[in-house]
Amino acid sequence: MGTATTSQIKVVELFAGVGGFRIGLENEIFKFVFSNQWEPSDGRQWASKVDESRFNSEEHIIEDIHTVTKMVPDHDLLVGGFPCQDYSVARTISGEMGIEGEKGKLWTPIKEIIRDAKIRPKLVLLENVPRLLNSPSKHRGLNFAVIVNDFMTMGYDVEWRVIKASEYGMPQQRRRIFIIAYRRPTNNSYYRNGPERFGPKSRCNGPMKKWLTGKGKPENSHWDEGPLSKAFPIIGEIGKRQKFPSISEFAWNSKSSPFSKSGYAWKDNKRNSWLYSFNSNPVFEGVYQTLGDILVDDFDLDFVISDEEKLRMYAYIKGEQKEWRIRKSERHLAEKIIDNHDSSLWDLYQNCTKSYDTEKWRKSRLDSRYKIGLEDELIYNYTAGAMAFPDSLDKASRTIVTAEIGRSVSRMRHVIEYKKGKFRRLMPIELERLNQFPDNWTNIEGITDSKRGFLMGNALVVGIVKHLAEPLATLILKGDE
Repeated sequence: MGTATTSQIKVVELFAGVGGFRIGLENEIFKFVFSNQWEPSDGRQWASKVDESRFNSEEHIIEDIHTVTKMVPDHDLLVGGFPCQDYSVARTISGEMGIEGEKGKLWTPIKEIIRDAKIRPKLVLLENVPRLLNSPSKHRGLNFAVIVNDFMTMGYDVEWRVIKASEYGMPQQRRRIFIIAYRRPTNNSYYRNGPERFGPKSRCNGPMKKWLTGKGKPENSHWDEGPLSKAFPIIGEIGKRQKFPSISEFAWNSKSSPFSKSGYAWKDNKRNSWLYSFNSNPVFEGVYQTLGDILVDDFDLDFVISDEEKLRMYAYIKGEQKEWRIRKSERHLAEKIIDNHDSSLWDLYQNCTKSYDTEKWRKSRLDSRYKIGLEDELIYNYTAGAMAFPDSLDKASRTIVTAEIGRSVSRMRHVIEYKKGKFRRLMPIELERLNQFPDNWTNIEGITDSKRGFLMGNALVVGIVKHLAEPLATLILKGDE
């Protein structure tokens, strides 16, 4: 490795949220020179208000990212967790839009910022949901291929890894894909970059195995280990390099994606595109934090669930469910099916939905209105497996969702038994701890508990970024010459 070229790393944060990347990185080495956050559906822009209240607001811009791409200053590292609505498992297949959807297009301004920079960033670190590797449903992996191909066309190598926070001792089972793009030297003056080389010196099998997994023969100790491998050790066989799937010619299908949860892609000197794509398993020998570890002793009584009926509803909705559904678009048809009853098929459906009662759902299938709706193909089955109730305190929590805080009964909300026979929901400060934010990070004037929960549902686990900080800094400050 060469000598340090600078003592400070200039960072740009896009889709900043409440500053998870910044908390994980900011110190005397990383200097944030620009950040951007904008949520079209949030008139108060609460995420930006949190960001401004915790950091120097001079470099924070609260505008649609499409309007700020020309405002971004020169920087060494670009980070961001661009919105995942098009890829989240919460979306149905019929509602999936993929990379061409409104939210999916938010990759485009990121690409424009990198492409049009006077000096391209040395590294790019992005975070998204793992489903990005498998979307859209009819052409699995195509969305991810578009992003990686764009990076390679702009002169970057690309590494990715799906990381489950709890597998490395963190208190939440949040799974996310982390993508690191490494700027490579090129003779094309369009890119206007210096002589530094980031990423592995060689992309042959041996050096790549060391870079991706940290494993290598003793006589080849000069090979470099990549930042993801340093921060999050794994075991796995990288296999042989493969041709990167062509966007236009590969047989994209609905059954499988060509991308595994660990991988690396690049273009060689002849502009041929290659990749290593392999499955890996985590290696961790530290202490595993649990949901019980982060709970506060002095909690707000408003979060206690004492209503027996509500507890019964929670027990039902978190248990195994065998129900049926009617689409809202076909409600008018269901309302016409009465068949000598006092109410319609739609009314039967609504009564069952509100009952939280397995027996009522079972009996409904014997009803003549149900049978007519089934024959008319208005009805489809819905099943859900049982989940822990109450949530286990001796394991990492389930993934926090944006609707985590609210008084209504919800399958995805955490419910804990804080004392024998006593139950409550999680508080905002506990959600912050599950994401490893400082206590009361989102507690600013005027904000509601539900909005704080929403912000944490959209946030990343800060500990993952903190683990990456040192290996990223080392790589950027000692670019290969």
